[in-house]
This record gives sequence, C-alpha cells and structure tokens, in this order.
Amino acid sequence: MKKIKQLIIGCFVFFMVACNTIKNQTPEQVQQNLTTAMQNFLQKTQQRDSDKVIFTVKSVAYYEEAQYYICDFKVHMQNNPKIMSNMPKIDTVGTMHCRITKDFQNVTRVY
Repeated sequence: MKKIKQLIIGCFVFFMVACNTIKNQTPEQVQQNLTTAMQNFLQKTQQRDSDKVIFTVKSVAYYEEAQYYICDFKVHMQNNPKIMSNMPKIDTVGTMHCRITKDFQNVTRVY
C-alpha cells in the first residue's frame, strides 16, 4: 500500500514538473510562436483575394491574458507579382489586432 502511494505521488510530481516546463517560455519564444501563428493564419486561411496579396509579419506587441494573447502585429502587405503582373507594385505596412489562444492554434482577427 505504501509503494502505491509513493508511485502515485511520484507520478503527480513528474506530471507537475513536465507541465511547468512546457508553460514557461521566454518572451522571445512567445513572440516567435505568435509571429508564426499569425503568418500561418494569413497565408493559409482562405480569405477574399488572399492569393493576390503577400503578407509578411514584421513585429508583434502582445499582452498575456488568462486564456489568450492580445496582439498587435505590424504586417507588410504587397500584391503578388506572379498573379497580378499587369499592375504596378503596391505595398504597405499596416497594423492587425488579433487574439491568439495560449496553444497558438486559434487566431481571431479583431481588425
């Protein structure tokens, strides 16, 4: 009986340590993960005219909430010369405001 209790306590301690190391990320790692999540969202989400525009995430400022990150991204947008070859090159840098879940899987654009 004593060995079973020790095994349960040992498994619990191991689980707590493993979960704690996964959660503790440096701010640089969080920024990189947020940038990657937004870049994937902009490139892979089917939006109106999304194939005509090339998005490049330049920087991110974020605030950590309990269940998600509130982010402001600086995004460089330009027309795709492969698809729109007859138009002049158009590019701009804009701001996109998003919420990204803590697992970096769900991106919700606010504006």
